[in-house]
Amino acid sequence: MRTKQVRPDTLEFEFELYISREFDPTRKEEFILFDFRTVKVFENFTYKINVDASADADAKVLEFNVEGLSAPVISLSRSGTAQYAYRFYEFKQTEYTLNLYKQKSDKNLFKFKILKHEIKITRQPKNKFIKVIPQRVSEAD
Repeated sequence: MRTKQVRPDTLEFEFELYISREFDPTRKEEFILFDFRTVKVFENFTYKINVDASADADAKVLEFNVEGLSAPVISLSRSGTAQYAYRFYEFKQTEYTLNLYKQKSDKNLFKFKILKHEIKITRQPKNKFIKVIPQRVSEAD
């Protein structure tokens, strides 16, 4: 009798992008944090997501090209998701265009608005390789 082959569940998204408003105590100014993470949790290493980032504050356009994963430099074994973080300091409370690419082929166009207490997604594509999750700013900040 053969055993049934177990296949991992197919994931709806490969990546998640958390967008939040943060404060840098060293520079004493706020920034928008773009925190990329893989949905998949890696068992042996925490990989790094290779992202080519560019921001044009005047044109209100941010572009991120997710190029793939790279192995960690250190040899310590640790499980977790692959990550990449980008800080955008020159922001204003207005709407921005967010172009996300996967190896310069798949393109996802989002629009988001930075408000005083939240970041709101105003436009997103139907078919996307990444899930964008805006995080609300706490009222105490």
